Amino acid sequence: MSGRGLLRYARLTRRQLIIFAFASAVINGIITASVGAWLAQTYSTYQARRAAIETIAHLVYERRARAGMVASSIRRDAELEEVRHRKQAYDEAYVDWNKNVMLNLFAIREAAGDLNVSSLEPVFEDHLIAAMADQDRCVTKAYDARIANQDAKRVLEDCRMAELHQYVLDCGATFTNELYKLTEPAFVPFTGQFAKTKALAETRIRNYCVEKDVRTAPAVAGPAAPLPPGTTSSVAPVTAKTSP
Repeated sequence: MSGRGLLRYARLTRRQLIIFAFASAVINGIITASVGAWLAQTYSTYQARRAAIETIAHLVYERRARAGMVASSIRRDAELEEVRHRKQAYDEAYVDWNKNVMLNLFAIREAAGDLNVSSLEPVFEDHLIAAMADQDRCVTKAYDARIANQDAKRVLEDCRMAELHQYVLDCGATFTNELYKLTEPAFVPFTGQFAKTKALAETRIRNYCVEKDVRTAPAVAGPAAPLPPGTTSSVAPVTAKTSP
């Protein structure tokens, strides 16, 4: 049977074929445009979220590094000019951090896919930011002691600068790394993969930022001096105090 015969058999006129072809083209165009727009929006959102998390990581690491440089100068008994220069650079990083605090919270909220307050925000504020604030007080107090020609090294030891410095690194690295994973674009919706990734991220962040917070851990006491032979200690054992 010829092609024209098939058309007659199907009772399709030329006008109906034209209408059908036009309608198919329009529908395909709409679907293609919609999918393309959705993919472009998804990728744009991914780029914006990733840039925001990269900014948080930059601010955390810069403030930590600057604080460590001030502490290093104090421990080395460096010239006062070097200490002042490094403290000034730290203060600039401190200002940059604080003027972006709310933007950082918004970035966390968006990366976690929460319209309102994210479950990660309290961890960020009560642990990472709080530890950085304690680190700031420690560095500032030690710097003031150095300017006043007092025992600044002892100040760093008393406020546990080394432990705070390491904790900020561990918690900050984990926090930003897990947020970075949450920004991965999901081109296959309705799979529940994002919820699983978010739950795992929350668990890891809590393990490093909450469970291992040095500010709530007992201070480690140094080894006791050995007693002379034939003597016994009459001093009651001292329990390590928890730092506030």
